[in-house]
Amino acid sequence: MKGLKKAGLALALIAPLQVFAADTVNWTKWDNASTGQFMFGMTNVTVTYTGETFGMDTSAYIYDVPSSFTNAEVTNTPGSNGTILMSGGGPYVVNNFHFSSPVTNPYLDMFSVGQGGVPVSFVFQNGSFTILAQGSGHWGGGTLTQSGMTVTGVEGNGLLKFSGTYTDISFITPNGEYYYGATVGGMVSGVPEPATYAMLLAGLGLTGALARRKNKQQ
Repeated sequence: MKGLKKAGLALALIAPLQVFAADTVNWTKWDNASTGQFMFGMTNVTVTYTGETFGMDTSAYIYDVPSSFTNAEVTNTPGSNGTILMSGGGPYVVNNFHFSSPVTNPYLDMFSVGQGGVPVSFVFQNGSFTILAQGSGHWGGGTLTQSGMTVTGVEGNGLLKFSGTYTDISFITPNGEYYYGATVGGMVSGVPEPATYAMLLAGLGLTGALARRKNKQQ
């Protein structure tokens, strides 16, 4: 019984951490439409955006459907930190997020990519990425699709994770539309990812099972 009590107490202590998990990503805090910063570990990274834009929006309602911009790994949206706005239509204009220091496995949230009957694409020029989350946003909409280095949406919203270490993420937006946007960020150092919690819970479950077996044998 003593082993079971210990396992139960440990589970009770861990459960609140999952429910009230701290932010796992530091999203860029934009000062304007070209410069911002975020903390990556102990490093303050300055982010410089160059390319096609008509401003920056700090409206948190852009991300008011959190499930489309987060997942088990990324628990928080950019909120009111700001998002770079674009209207696209410049097939030869290369847009670029530049990091002053290397960032490993950076994230990119994009919103309102395309609209009904008007698909819009982000054609990335470097790196490797996967779509971690996607779905509707403030204006409804749907999913994103990936084909090689191209992500296309028809009022699409979502979260991308780039694999590797980067100082630049470059892309073109060849399709014109009223507006859409994107921002970038990096993982907060020292915060356990959900996989870590899963391993802890699995270990505690094994401890409980062994304790029950021991009690039955006594």
